[in-house]
Amino acid sequence: MDEQKKQNHNERMQRKKAVVDAGIERAQIERGVFVLITGNGKGKSTSAFGTLYRALGYGHRAGVVQFIKGTQASGEVTFLRQHAPLVEYHAMATGFTWNTQNWDNDKAAADQAWAQAERMLQDPSLNLVVLDELTYMLKYNYLDMSGVLDAIRARPSHQHVIVTGRAAKPELIELADTVSEIRDVKHAFNAGVKAQAGLDF
Repeated sequence: MDEQKKQNHNERMQRKKAVVDAGIERAQIERGVFVLITGNGKGKSTSAFGTLYRALGYGHRAGVVQFIKGTQASGEVTFLRQHAPLVEYHAMATGFTWNTQNWDNDKAAADQAWAQAERMLQDPSLNLVVLDELTYMLKYNYLDMSGVLDAIRARPSHQHVIVTGRAAKPELIELADTVSEIRDVKHAFNAGVKAQAGLDF
């Protein structure tokens, strides 16, 4: 690279650093953050669990409620049970709604799982609460939207919340502080590659 290109690069990096530094200077509020991870792409729960493991690295206590999933072992949950005494864990454990095909049973299971989630959202000792696949409970009207929103709003001021799942309702998006939408560009499953332990679950 010639000297002019190096100089141009350095000037771009200086401008970028100035923008980043100014953003850091502005962001001085410290409080719990509500993160919503939605979209049709792969990796929503994986992202949430990655943040959970980050929190555990700092010795933070956390709670996890898995809606929809729970009948099949996953690497994340297996690891939690082996290595993470700082985590409270509850699974709805009915599996996918398209497997059960029983609205009454799924509604009852959703209510039980939500009771655990609501308790966690009121617990000031929990720094982080992960509500995995909660969006499905709202999409299928198993849970009342206003009750969910109220519980998230009323949580302890320092507590972070991560909600995952496809088709997030506008009310959730509006309330969330950070929203990421994971887009489905390509997926090996659609090409006939089976889901595999350690990568997909």
